[in-house]
Amino acid sequence: MKQLLFLFFLVTTIVSAQDFSLIEEKVNSYPKFSEVERLAQQIANDFKTEEQQVQAAFYWLAHNIRYDLEGYYNPKQKRISFRYRNEQEKLEKLQAIKDDIVNETLLTRKAICEGYAQTFAKICSILQIENEVIKGYIRNSSNDIANPKTSSNHAWNAVKLNDKWIYIDATWAAGVVNNNRWQPSFNAYYFNFPKKKYFKTHFPEKKLWQLRVGRMDKKDFYNQPIYDAAFLKSDLELITPSKGLLEKDSIIELKIKNLRPNQSVFFGYSGYRYAVKPHSISIKNNVATITTSPLENSKQLFLIIDKEVMLEFLIQ
Repeated sequence: MKQLLFLFFLVTTIVSAQDFSLIEEKVNSYPKFSEVERLAQQIANDFKTEEQQVQAAFYWLAHNIRYDLEGYYNPKQKRISFRYRNEQEKLEKLQAIKDDIVNETLLTRKAICEGYAQTFAKICSILQIENEVIKGYIRNSSNDIANPKTSSNHAWNAVKLNDKWIYIDATWAAGVVNNNRWQPSFNAYYFNFPKKKYFKTHFPEKKLWQLRVGRMDKKDFYNQPIYDAAFLKSDLELITPSKGLLEKDSIIELKIKNLRPNQSVFFGYSGYRYAVKPHSISIKNNVATITTSPLENSKQLFLIIDKEVMLEFLIQ
């Protein structure tokens, strides 16, 4: 869930193209629901289309549930086991476990990704909207580049609207982690984030959910640069390098499509307080070529455009 930001970067709110204007006024007036059935009923009363109902559930979760940062860093090792006589009883007991997660999320008003995902799924199920919780992998910082996890580390949702699956992540929509503190910051990008950018941030554990988006293997997913939310929301496109590992003893060259001449470009290096200007920027056929040289002993490189972190790389 973490998207790490740094003190020497100016962080600004990202405005999404998703339109929540019909949703926010009503949902902002909701009381602090502690029962998921009451929340779902309120949504059903106020919104008649499935798309609006899904938007309302997403918006409410992102604005009312705080990320449990302590629970993320210090997870409770809780082994759950139970007996069952048949498949139906197994499904019922699994659902009871999920319902406990939902109840805990609404009572405490905080959760890690599982709480967001299961609560959203429960609301959709009550509203009879087809949905699935997806388990899989995300990368939080440049330290994750070329460092695949052995087990899934995130949960998000798929929901079927108008006979098409869309993908949402209410956890990442709710806020960011800045200097080990969680800060609320609604980011509507993570409602129906585009398939062409899906594998830049999320990689499902199950093959079925991979193939519904495209083709990429886990190794290639982890070898990519880190794409920050500001970059994903923009129309910028990274042409090269496609890998997130950069050589420390060579000139670094980035090629980015759709960079405008009036945009400010800087590089941040870990271990250094201030960002630095590129050696050169040239634009030809709508592709900008940007060069820099790694600073001594720095292990991470951050591309900053218009005072926002856009891309992260690891220097080896």
